[in-house]
Amino acid sequence: MLWRALKHVEKGCYVDVGAQHPVIDSVSKAFHERGWRGVHIEPVPEYARLLRQDRPDETVLEVALSDIEGTLELNVIAETGLSTAVDAYAQRHHTEQGFDCQRIRVPVLTLKSALQSLAGKDVHWLKIDVEGLEGQVLKGWDSQALRPWVMVIEATIPNSTATDYASWDPILTAANYQFVYFDGLNRFYVATEHAGLALAFSTPPNVFDDVMLTANSTICRELVTSYLARENELTAQTEVRVAQAEVRVAQAKADVVQIEGHFRDVLNSSSWRVTMPLRLVGGELRRVKAVISSAPPRFSKSLLRRLGLWVLRHPMLEQAALGVLDLMPGVRHRLHHIVRGSAGTAGGVWIAARKPGDLSPRAARIYTDLKQTISARKN
Repeated sequence: MLWRALKHVEKGCYVDVGAQHPVIDSVSKAFHERGWRGVHIEPVPEYARLLRQDRPDETVLEVALSDIEGTLELNVIAETGLSTAVDAYAQRHHTEQGFDCQRIRVPVLTLKSALQSLAGKDVHWLKIDVEGLEGQVLKGWDSQALRPWVMVIEATIPNSTATDYASWDPILTAANYQFVYFDGLNRFYVATEHAGLALAFSTPPNVFDDVMLTANSTICRELVTSYLARENELTAQTEVRVAQAEVRVAQAKADVVQIEGHFRDVLNSSSWRVTMPLRLVGGELRRVKAVISSAPPRFSKSLLRRLGLWVLRHPMLEQAALGVLDLMPGVRHRLHHIVRGSAGTAGGVWIAARKPGDLSPRAARIYTDLKQTISARKN
């Protein structure tokens, strides 16, 4: 509302009594960013320090205001805007919300003495938010020497919707200020010499004000906090899933290494080397079977005769074939009849009657190993 009324003013001046934080819920922040400068009055040491740090080009008075000068006991409620000189309010905050208070002694000035340097100058707005001492602050104001265009004064009991302005409203009307707007927390007054500004307060804030909420506002802070909490939760969940996936990948790699080790052990084993002839013969027999199955019967018999004669000419293959054929009597019998016609009597005897006792010691050992391996694989 202030910006709507005063946006035509370039590099204006303001006074923020009870300024609190320089950014969070700050009334002056947006004006400062647009070149305005002013005076901040803030008795809480921590907030005064933050104001000096954030606004080194402005005046920060670390004092309280009242209708007489001196000192007073201030109940400081850390990290809130509820610090107050009214003991009853401090006790209520402690009872209802569990806030702890720290009592400190602070210097006190009147509004007239604190802002003496601004007497007779244009002050475009002045805000008073002092948690229950608004009446005393206004009593210490010289309305002739200092006439802000707009006055904004907190008008409810602290942390409540109950209004509390009846005792000090007459001070403003007597000083020729017109009440123009109440936003639920603050009452807005316009000096009669600037009555034209009252038109800016004829409607509530709306979409035509060309303003935007920021993360520093109370309205947005809870939403931003909730969003960040959800974002952190999703990030944590994603990190857990990634970690779980990495564990599964590492386990899969370990399994592969273990399988490769087993495979190398098998390849280097004695049984694998001993049974190599059997695997070779078995593979050749499977390929021969496939060829025979697809070939005409007369051609198949001819091929088997030639194969049998070729095996008879190779001792190692002969020994391996014998081991296989002894385990397959039916096949041995058929081959006996097929090969006998071409190989003669010797070939028939070789196929039909060859026994382990007829083999050399080395061939008999190979035959026995092959037979045990095949039997083990069947079982």
